[in-house]
Amino acid sequence: MRRGRWLRAASMIAVVAGAVLLTGCQGATPNVKTSDIFVAAPWKASERLEYRLRNSDGQDVGTGVLTTRLEGDRVVLGQSYTEAMTPVGAPPVRDEVTVTVDAKSFKPVQGTRMTNGRTEDGKAQVTRTTWTYRTEGDKTRLATSSERDGGKSSTGELTLRPHFYDNESSLWFWRGIAFAEQYEHAYVSANAIDRTQQNVAVRIPQRETIEVPAGKFDTWRILVRNGRAVRTAWISSTPPHLIVRWDNADLIFELTKFE
Repeated sequence: MRRGRWLRAASMIAVVAGAVLLTGCQGATPNVKTSDIFVAAPWKASERLEYRLRNSDGQDVGTGVLTTRLEGDRVVLGQSYTEAMTPVGAPPVRDEVTVTVDAKSFKPVQGTRMTNGRTEDGKAQVTRTTWTYRTEGDKTRLATSSERDGGKSSTGELTLRPHFYDNESSLWFWRGIAFAEQYEHAYVSANAIDRTQQNVAVRIPQRETIEVPAGKFDTWRILVRNGRAVRTAWISSTPPHLIVRWDNADLIFELTKFE
């Protein structure tokens, strides 16, 4: 399920993402055969999913909103995270991520991220990151550019291995796999924020019924592994296969509302 502070995964909370999602994991990359695992989108129209975010102590630390917007042969995926409590006189911490993907294959086209954070002395600090995917022959390159208030900026490129998906799209494309007990496949996660790529293994051991603020759901329990880190997602067993809960070991997303 990605900048050491709680604003991270996944994006902000990827220590989420997680999808949000899978950065910052230590250990060897799984030595597994990768493939394209996205089968079909389970959503038929635009959607909005709202989540509460809790830490390992059960404390509310923020809220998250995931949006899906259909635009012709592309899908625009949005993530917005806000901290639960802002110190008096301090700027609020927010993280906004947008990724555009091909509607059929879910292969990424481009993405942006804006983090409105705080420095250690409580001052506002904005970081902007943009990235694009460019195909050259049989190779795809990921080009990134990042700029932080105060003039610090950087750029970079990465040649991607086959069977890649954008890390920041994880909380969507996991919903489009071929769900079945004992499912086990792997893909390559392209992380534009960290400019890295990792093999990620997805396994479905069983179905479980769980309850979250949005209600009770019959779900597929999804184990997501990269390196030695294993995270867990619970995805509703019937379309549109909502992410009901996502636990990345640092933060837990729980669905509160969907429309």
